[in-house]
Amino acid sequence: MYAALRSENTKFFSYGWCVLGVIGAIIVPLLYLLTSDTPKLGGEEEILSLCLQALYLGHPGIIVASGGYVGQEYSNSALRTTLLTQPSRLKLLCAKICNMFIIVVFTGLASSVLCFIVLFVQHDLEWTGSFMVRLLGSISLSILSWIQLAWITSALSILTKSLIVPIAIMLPLFLGLSHMLFTISLLAKFLPTLATMNLFSIPAVSIYLDKWSGLMVQFSWVVLLVTISASMFSYRDVR
Repeated sequence: MYAALRSENTKFFSYGWCVLGVIGAIIVPLLYLLTSDTPKLGGEEEILSLCLQALYLGHPGIIVASGGYVGQEYSNSALRTTLLTQPSRLKLLCAKICNMFIIVVFTGLASSVLCFIVLFVQHDLEWTGSFMVRLLGSISLSILSWIQLAWITSALSILTKSLIVPIAIMLPLFLGLSHMLFTISLLAKFLPTLATMNLFSIPAVSIYLDKWSGLMVQFSWVVLLVTISASMFSYRDVR
């Protein structure tokens, strides 16, 4: 399994879309904080809100990275070669899921640390232990949402055998399509991009699901799509 993870990690960082997505997930939140016009004496609630809003803007990078990571197997017709080096499809799929988890966690941590540094420099606030615990808890849940979104996008890549289609589905949902659908039907709040809105909102917005319900709804999407895609991946012929 270790060798499979090393191979998948090399494959991830040798593909431009994946690297671009990771860089975007780290840099975009940082640029948001550097360019945001906020008072320098913000309280704990305001700083926590700024940090979560910044992390929310990292979603497009995660979508591009995860879609590119799995989609390259189909766009470059590389899956046949990959299966020659790793014949067990289940082991290959598990390696991809685990590798995606590890990369998103480290990307989220890097983005969060940079956000901490910027907020610490920008705001004259006493960073108490209780505030740090609350901040770390909120950021941990945000990174968990990143991970689940990455798995959803990866599953869509397998289902559609494409790099472009999952990105073309998930990016518009994140950039406003899901909000447009929400104005038409309240059921849109169960979409994976809207379900966790309150993880990134301080204070919570009552029209969306609360953060725990949102995480569970998003996790339900993960279970559904990963199960279907794993089943198809196990039995589908190689193109």
